[in-house]
Amino acid sequence: MKIVPGLLGLGLLLTACSGPGPGTPPAPTVTVTAPTTAPVPPSAEPAALSWMDGFCSAIHGYRDRTNKEAEPAKPQPGSVAEAQKALSAELGGIAARTGEVVDKLAALPPAPVPLAEKVRKAFATKYTTARDRAANAKSVLDRAKPGDQASQDPAVKALSQAQQDVDGAYDPVAPLTESPELMLAAANAPGCKA
Repeated sequence: MKIVPGLLGLGLLLTACSGPGPGTPPAPTVTVTAPTTAPVPPSAEPAALSWMDGFCSAIHGYRDRTNKEAEPAKPQPGSVAEAQKALSAELGGIAARTGEVVDKLAALPPAPVPLAEKVRKAFATKYTTARDRAANAKSVLDRAKPGDQASQDPAVKALSQAQQDVDGAYDPVAPLTESPELMLAAANAPGCKA
């Protein structure tokens, strides 16, 4: 039993004495310095950046304006005539907002890649359909005699359909994921940061 502590003490003694001998230089210290500059991200082509900024701004502008106009709680109409006015105002709001998007999409510069043009046309078609549906329904409703309850059903259906027309057209970037050039532009375009 005394052998185990004795061997342990001898092992410790040998370990403590096994450093570099006198006159032996210490092992050199190796220092590794990491580069201090961060990698520069690739920059988007100016034409693609400008196009994406305008495209995103048009779509996000519609969503922002729609949300702002929906915020104030409006009192419930007290009569059929008041309901007609409120419905007419809502249809007018949709027609104006979607019309603004159509105008902005039409004003975009030439698309930088074919996919961008295809997506622009698809979005423009959806917003044009919603604008025309809402504007036509508003016109018919406004020509109806005040208090005409029957005039409200088609207007309510048109309102619902106009909202459905733009469903799926709120995210301007998702349909462009196949294009690395457009995705890079979207990552750098201020209008796409919503």
